[in-house]
Amino acid sequence: MAIESLGVGSNLDLTSLLSNLKSAEQEKLAPISSKLSSTNAKLSAFGQLQSSLESFQTAAQKLNSAQLYEGFATKVSGSALTASASSTAAAGSYDIKVNSLATAQSLATSGRADTTSTVGTGQLTISVGDKSTPIDIEDGSLSGIRDAINKADAGVKASIVNDGSGTPYRLVLSSETTGAASAMSFDSDNSELSALFSGTTETVPAADASLTVNGLAITSASNTVEEAIQGVTLNLAETTAEGASTKLTVSQDTESVKTAVQDFVKVYNSLVDRINSLTKVSGEGDSVKGAALTGNSTVRSVQSTLRNVMSSAVNGEGMNYLFEAGISFSSDISKQGKLEISDEKKLDDALANNLDGLKGLLAGDGKTGIASRLDTSITQMLTNNGAVASAKSGLESSVKSLEARSERMKDTIDTTVERYKKQFQQLDSLMSKINNTQSYLTQQFEALNGASKN
Repeated sequence: MAIESLGVGSNLDLTSLLSNLKSAEQEKLAPISSKLSSTNAKLSAFGQLQSSLESFQTAAQKLNSAQLYEGFATKVSGSALTASASSTAAAGSYDIKVNSLATAQSLATSGRADTTSTVGTGQLTISVGDKSTPIDIEDGSLSGIRDAINKADAGVKASIVNDGSGTPYRLVLSSETTGAASAMSFDSDNSELSALFSGTTETVPAADASLTVNGLAITSASNTVEEAIQGVTLNLAETTAEGASTKLTVSQDTESVKTAVQDFVKVYNSLVDRINSLTKVSGEGDSVKGAALTGNSTVRSVQSTLRNVMSSAVNGEGMNYLFEAGISFSSDISKQGKLEISDEKKLDDALANNLDGLKGLLAGDGKTGIASRLDTSITQMLTNNGAVASAKSGLESSVKSLEARSERMKDTIDTTVERYKKQFQQLDSLMSKINNTQSYLTQQFEALNGASKN
């Protein structure tokens, strides 16, 4: 019997009664659902905390990199060149004149009336510097020769131009390598091909770059000039004007270090903001409500560990505390727990005059500096047995347990409601029989009463 028909036989509202019983049974899910929601919220909060810790760890790792403190920056006046420096560079100033740029040779054949008529077939050998490449020319037209050269990886690119003359089509050959030593030459076993390539006109010569650095003459086959200045790569772009020169300054790259320090402070403060949002208390009186991790001991441990690392001394010569580099915890109550560059002059002075001391404070030997200790501490927090990872693992287990408990409770509720339903159906059927019997007996008594009166 379907639930919608309950009560037909008994004239009782059994459907509503069953619905109310089901609702009462489902209230048993409420504590589990509430606990599951709370646990998922905590798990999500720890995920956010982990993400913020990883960002802060990345900032700390940058400060812990020895290369950060060994870099050099370049400053160039004018547009004749750009420059970059490696860690092997040395500080200094240089006057550079770019007299000429390195060029790749370009040749053009004599003109022909069309691109499809056969010039010649056979083997063509192209030499560029020390590289020689034999090419089989099967389609001897100008177009076919162009295509064969371009497919051969010979260090030469071929194209066809139209110069507008009576025989306008000319094969243009361009070396892919700059420098005087990369001039092209051609040889063929076919006389027509030999004639075509021996009659070329040079449109751009193969030439080395010419420049002077502090008066010293330098030539380079490429416009990328390496090690003319120790640890510096020059990228030549144009020649300098007559009588002018380009000023190149190579100096210690302290700006990158300062930027890394500023990022470190910024990312730590973002972590503090994240923790504050996850642990804040809102509302008043009876409506006070905590966030997902309010009062959580793991979060307090994380905060305490990070602050202790940044407040403790670094053993060694030079700087021992962050405040010596102008970095400290804010005394502003509205910024409680946050870092700030409280004395930028101190930081700039350290960058300019005591970079080794700043490196010792932040990186040390890669293990002893504040940034390196932070990196180690955060790694320990996030590893399988760490505080944050363990908290997350415990919450994940709780979620699985609560989900399983919820499913079992749902099954129990469904079983109970189904039992109620069957009992109501049985009651309905019994009441229907009783009502039918009552009706029959009433009819019989009425019939007997009628007969006795007659």
